[in-house]
Parts: sequence; C-alpha cells; structure tokens
Amino acid sequence: MNKKIDVTVAVSAYNEEKNIKAFLRSVLMQKEEGFKLNKILVVSDGSTDDTVKKARSIKSSKLRVIDFKKRIGKSSRLNQIYKSLETDILVQSDADVVFAHEFVIRDLINPLIKNKKIGMCGGNPTPIKGKTFIEKAVNCTTDAYLEFREKIRGGNNVFSADGRILSYKKELVKKITIPSDMIANDMFTYFSCLDLGYQYVFVKTAIVNYRSPKTLKDHIRQNTRFRASPIRMKKYFPGNLVEKEVFVPMSLFLSSMLKQFIRHPILTLSIFIINKYCAWRAAIVEKRLTAKWDMANTTKSFD
Repeated sequence: MNKKIDVTVAVSAYNEEKNIKAFLRSVLMQKEEGFKLNKILVVSDGSTDDTVKKARSIKSSKLRVIDFKKRIGKSSRLNQIYKSLETDILVQSDADVVFAHEFVIRDLINPLIKNKKIGMCGGNPTPIKGKTFIEKAVNCTTDAYLEFREKIRGGNNVFSADGRILSYKKELVKKITIPSDMIANDMFTYFSCLDLGYQYVFVKTAIVNYRSPKTLKDHIRQNTRFRASPIRMKKYFPGNLVEKEVFVPMSLFLSSMLKQFIRHPILTLSIFIINKYCAWRAAIVEKRLTAKWDMANTTKSFD
C-alpha cells in the first residue's frame, strides 16, 4: 500500500475574520483520500478582535492557532509558514472562504502527487450570489474573468493563481522567500514557480466559495491592489515574462465582457468604469502599497 502524503492547511488571519469557524469546519470535513491532513495552521498576524478566540473554539487535534500580537504583514507570515513546513504538501487558503465540497484538498493536490514537474496548483474560487449593487456588479466581471481564464492554456495561467486556494510542494516553497513589500503573494509564488523550473496547474474542481466586496470603497481598495500587482512583479521578474503571462487577447476579453453586458448592462457598464478608475489609480499608488494592506471587511462574512 502506498504511503499517504502528509498535508498542512495554512491560513493567515487578521481582524474581522467573521467566517473563520465556517472555514475551519469545511476543512475538517475533507475526505482524506490518498493523503493525511496532518495539521491545520491558523496564523494570526496581530488580530485585535476575537478572530483567535473563534478559531480556538473549534475543537480538533489537527488545529494549531498561533497568535502573534504584532502585525508584520502577510508576506512575512507566509515566509514563516514556508520555512517551518514539515509536511509534503502545503494547502494555502484565506480565512474568508468555505471549501465547497469534501474533496477540495484531494483534487487540489492530485497533480502534485502524480507529476514531479508540477510544483504549484490553483483552485477555483467562486463568488456566492451578490446582495448589493456593487457586489452584483463585481460578480459580473468575475464571471467574465472566469471565462477567459479557462480559455487561456486551459486555466494554467497567472489568472487562476488566486491566494484564496493554492497548493504547493514542500520542495518549492522551501526555495521561495516573499519580499516584505509584496502586494500579491499569490502572483509572486506563481512567477517563482515558473522561474524555478516547475509547472503550474489549475484545478477546476477544487472550488471554494467567497463573498465579493459589498461596497464601492472595499472594491476600489481590492481592485486597485490587483491592478498594481503586475507592476510590482516587474521589479522581481523579467518584464517580458510578466507581460506575456498577464496578456489577454482583446477578442477574448471583449467577447467575455459582451456576454455579461447583454445579461446585465447596467451592472457591467458600471463596474467597467469603476475598474478603469482602479487601473488609473493603481499606476499612481503602486509604490506606496505594502504587505500591510487595508482589508476589504465586507468580504469577510457570508451574511
């Protein structure tokens, strides 16, 4: 009988992690087929609310909560997780998601187990139904984004490397050190994976659900950081590689957006204009963005 692969699930937590109990329960419900869930690690980076208390209220011998009182940023906390990793595979997630079914981990790590050339996999974050105007509008662009994401190399691209759900081989993360000023850890590890000679694979069935920003302020904050990420990547990786990876054929982009416009014209037009503003703003503020970013609090709960 083949030895089961040891897996750690790790999450960096901050204030307002209202969904953390649902997240942990969804992880504990995972079926351990072909692997052993060795540890669920919650690293609190200076939380001042009851996030740690909520996490510790979940009773499991697999759960370990580390409560750091000083906030130093997600990048530094991830480096600590990477350097201390002992299991074969790391599943990295956000605390404001819920694993959609009991085989998310199994599906997400399968390519890593089967192919030694694959060092990193991305799952399939899927937003829940929106309630506010902004949330519904954001979901329209997300639907378009998900469509063209899958059409570029079958999803094996930077657009599916989403920090809400990722998996890595230990041998890869041991070679990665995320810069302290990094504003897009998921994108940085994606480019590091390629730069170090590994392959990346998108796993469509590894679905986690999340909430899109409910307010205009939260969306602008989140989308500006997203738009600034390729600019920051060029400071660490060849510019031609970054440009190649983030390029979307105009015909594909327009066809995806047109479908959403036909279905939801007002929502789609509104978010298109807002996102154009975010792109303009990103070019201006990119140099000021740090790993200690302001959170989009309205994404933290499914309520």
